[in-house]
Amino acid sequence: MNFRRPSRHGMAALAALLLVTAAMPAVAATPSARSKCSDAIKAANLQNDAGDYAGALAAFDSIVPTCKGKGDRIAIQSGRAHALNRQKSYAEAITAADAVLTKDDKTNLFALFERAYANEHLGNKDQAAADYQQVITLTEKNQNVKERATLYAKMADLNYNAGKTAEAEAALAKAVELDPANPAFAIMKGDWAVKAGNYAAADSAYNKATAMGVSGVEMYQIRSEASLKMVQEKYGTVNAQELRAKMTPQEKALVCTDLNRALALGWKNPQMDMFAALTCR
Repeated sequence: MNFRRPSRHGMAALAALLLVTAAMPAVAATPSARSKCSDAIKAANLQNDAGDYAGALAAFDSIVPTCKGKGDRIAIQSGRAHALNRQKSYAEAITAADAVLTKDDKTNLFALFERAYANEHLGNKDQAAADYQQVITLTEKNQNVKERATLYAKMADLNYNAGKTAEAEAALAKAVELDPANPAFAIMKGDWAVKAGNYAAADSAYNKATAMGVSGVEMYQIRSEASLKMVQEKYGTVNAQELRAKMTPQEKALVCTDLNRALALGWKNPQMDMFAALTCR
């Protein structure tokens, strides 16, 4: 059994917000059709999060003919732009972003960011700077402090995933300054630390989120995902049987204690259930 840790943040989670907030199409799709499109978009964005950009692009392209609602179009083309940028297909990424910005949503943060990123890498500095400034302006115009903090956190996530670490940290610092009691920002810091392999910093950030009130299944899920990623990277495998053979007793206790608690509290994840059955016994 191979297991890869799912991403809670990144384009999959952000695209979900787009689907919720986008205007409904003129002719409403059936609930089953909307659900199929939403599930397909989420799955494609998870491929983006996992770094499978070719797979994500193919998945998005396959649903373009059938998922035609406004929210679907926004999410699909934003996801396509993200995948194309990471494959260094910058001109095509601009075309995908323009499909959102010229037809559906002229102030879409994701499309603006991806277009800016593409122009930056093509050497079109003025166009990139204009779009980056538009992202900042749109964020700062929001009069609701908590919503503005959330927008800064989104900017932080986009910058981080684009490899713009300094900009990501600056945006997240603004989010924390505006809404210091929001545990999601501490969790984001923890997730970044996990990706950097700094598990002590991740644990500290997750402890802070716990102190802010994040508890129960969500916190145990976060911790078990982080500890599992730690041992996967240490031993260079995602295979459950190999991890079981290689983990020290202390590592097994670290992974399995929080994982078993999360599952006992109701976390529904068949892969994790099987991992626990194979490894945590």
